[in-house]
Amino acid sequence: MQAVNLFLIKSVLSAGILFGYYLLFLRNRKMLQYKRFYLLASVAISLVIPSLHFEWHSNSTAPTGKALALLQVMNSNEVEKEVAGKQVSMVSFQSIAVAAYASVALGLLMLLVAKVAWVYRLRRKSNVIRMEGFELVSTQSSKAPFSFMNKLFWKEDIAIDSEGGQYIMMHELVHIRQRHTLDKLFMQVVTALFWINPFYWLMLKELSYVHEFLADEGAIGEGDTESFAKMLLQSQYGSSYPGIINPFFYSSIKRRLIMLTKTNKTRYSVLRKLMVLPLLGATVLLFSFSKKDVHRANRNIVMVLDAGHGGNDNGAVGSNGMSEKDMVLKVTRKMASLAGDYNIKIVETRKDDNYITLQNRAKMANDVKGDVFVSIHINSKETPGYNVILGKKNAKHDESEKLAANVIARLKSMKIAPNVEDKGLWVLNYSNMPAILIACGNIDNSKDMAMINDDAALERYCRNILAGVVAYL
Repeated sequence: MQAVNLFLIKSVLSAGILFGYYLLFLRNRKMLQYKRFYLLASVAISLVIPSLHFEWHSNSTAPTGKALALLQVMNSNEVEKEVAGKQVSMVSFQSIAVAAYASVALGLLMLLVAKVAWVYRLRRKSNVIRMEGFELVSTQSSKAPFSFMNKLFWKEDIAIDSEGGQYIMMHELVHIRQRHTLDKLFMQVVTALFWINPFYWLMLKELSYVHEFLADEGAIGEGDTESFAKMLLQSQYGSSYPGIINPFFYSSIKRRLIMLTKTNKTRYSVLRKLMVLPLLGATVLLFSFSKKDVHRANRNIVMVLDAGHGGNDNGAVGSNGMSEKDMVLKVTRKMASLAGDYNIKIVETRKDDNYITLQNRAKMANDVKGDVFVSIHINSKETPGYNVILGKKNAKHDESEKLAANVIARLKSMKIAPNVEDKGLWVLNYSNMPAILIACGNIDNSKDMAMINDDAALERYCRNILAGVVAYL
């Protein structure tokens, strides 16, 4: 839910920045095709930018001395109670908010479908003449003349061969040939799904104006602009239209008349187009980049990193066909690639698909005199969720608890709260250093495995483990 809210906020702000540029530099200019492209691209970009995520990591040395407070290692029941307590207080409000939002979106989509259905019903009961490149639909509907896709709905009492009729015909044909209906359908779907974004509604309205400007321009061609303007006024006010009075100035037709008299040579037009590039770059930087300080250890840390299983030992095998040995190797290889940022030297028990005995894994850790030992595994279906395991007989059991507490504290920033268990595991019991085993989710849990397969999410997960090691030491 939090991710969805953040996406909506970022899309609103992105759309607001891009639409603000349009109002300041493009709105009253006659760069019609560029304005059409800009508005459509702005909507698409404002939906893409919130989905992008780039992190810039800045290294700094972690403060020395003891931690201000050591989080207590929580067992599974305590973790579940904490999470459950938050969920109970939030679930009702979130459910109501989601239901309300979805109801409005569904209603708007149904309204759009109803409008499209009305158009096709009108076509079915009307006389249709197939012309070159479009269909001429003769109707008595008061809404005609109008166009939809390649269909021109013509009101029967308008003389098609009159001067006004010819202007209207050319105007609607521009809509058809430039496929303005597709623009409107796209915008209608976006405003329905993201109705809470006010800038999408403003962009939809503005795009409709641009369509009319383009159609007016195409209808006139090299013709009489004055006659076309007179026809517009007659269609708005009837045969006796008023002069230059307040109602005229406040009518939406004013912009169409003004645009007819504007020149295509817009001052600094190239500059206006190019200025959008730094604006776009700044918007991406603002909403898609985040700076994170990476606290380096103040001394070189030797961390023995153990990828469980390997070779003929697949470990847990999921119903999705994934095997534990492959997934944990993906985690350890990613962690090894990031460890240098934290002043951590990684010693891997295996770097490829080969089997190492438990005795040799512990011996390797003891031989290199590692500062910590971290074994990476994934739970089978019998053991759901994330957890951290300590060795019952480990010589530095108390230190292992502190190591586990610091790693868990970091993982909680990803809404991951592993439970802690004591077990008699060889690699933990016989490693002469603080040692923990981290189970990275469940092999049959699609969400857990998606995190490992998502490079950005996996990097964040690994960085939190490494940061926890640095915080401990």
